[in-house]
Amino acid sequence: MVRYRLSALKGDTFMKATKLPSGNYRVQVSAGRDENGKRIVKSFTADEEWKAIKLAVEFIGEKDRIQKSDLTLANAIDLYISSRENVLEETTISNYRQTLKFRFKSIMNAKILELTPIQIQQAINIDAQYISPKTLKNSYALLKSVLKMFDVNISLNSIMLPKIRKKEKTLPSFEEIFSIVRGTSIELPVLLSAWLSLRIGEVIGLQFRDVDTRNHMLRIRRTIIKTDEGFKVREGCKTEKSQRQLELPDYIYDMIMALPHTSDEDFIVPLTRKSLYSRFSRLIKKHDIEMTYHDLRHLNASIMLMLGVPDKYAMERGGWSTDNVLKSVYQQTFSSERRKIDKMIDGYFNGIVMHGDDINSISSSV
Repeated sequence: MVRYRLSALKGDTFMKATKLPSGNYRVQVSAGRDENGKRIVKSFTADEEWKAIKLAVEFIGEKDRIQKSDLTLANAIDLYISSRENVLEETTISNYRQTLKFRFKSIMNAKILELTPIQIQQAINIDAQYISPKTLKNSYALLKSVLKMFDVNISLNSIMLPKIRKKEKTLPSFEEIFSIVRGTSIELPVLLSAWLSLRIGEVIGLQFRDVDTRNHMLRIRRTIIKTDEGFKVREGCKTEKSQRQLELPDYIYDMIMALPHTSDEDFIVPLTRKSLYSRFSRLIKKHDIEMTYHDLRHLNASIMLMLGVPDKYAMERGGWSTDNVLKSVYQQTFSSERRKIDKMIDGYFNGIVMHGDDINSISSSV
């Protein structure tokens, strides 16, 4: 197949043609967005593959020659996304498109060379009323990258973002969770997350071929991701560190082996992300516990902390890239263990306070 390097765009982006039933070849290229924010796609068809690609390359080259002075922020973000569609993760591209569609609406039609810091700050201030600080931070990071790509000379030193405040969360103990899910349809997926620290996408992405029956090992090498086209199976995990092997406890191994299946490519947990999340939420709320499915990974990290598992092994087990994420985000205390520690500390101080008279008599006699 002939490939043309898209030197008109920044980055190393390649395109390929799709062969149609008619025998012709087609290449589709993003041509921006309409007034409602809907993506416009241009198609180029020819009787030979190289011809279709050539037409598309010429279109992109012409598109890229638009004077910067005419580019709106929306145009610039769309071009930025198009130049990285085949380079970045689909989930990242999907998040970028969410920013393009829903964020910074007050400045999306402004020309990038006419943007001022106060306009950007006002747009951030508006969005801060409706979205989380983390989401806003990620959207602003995209905005900065776009302005940098188009060499827009603007000082952003005065820009302020809302603070990301660490949420204090009290987690139930594993014993409480296990007593609730034991024997239910979601016992296995809950154990995979709370015991082995799998993400929800990794849980529903597991197939029977991922189980090493000889050594009782589980290979985590696939996940279910959300894209613009919906959910899809992706070979490979969230990060390189996420692709890992874990020893299967006998209890979980026996549960997996007892499941009926006709092929090694059958999914071990044949549920959608939404279905698993909903079942867990309903069950947990029945017992007056506030907890998300993802909190099971927090619970796992907290248990490893309680057991004194070294960070290196905790990171490998949970697929965390850095110990900073492990410590600052996932390691929390849960109520039952916190009460034990509180009692131990209180016991120490109470022992001193309650025997204050004895201490004073000893001190005066010395």
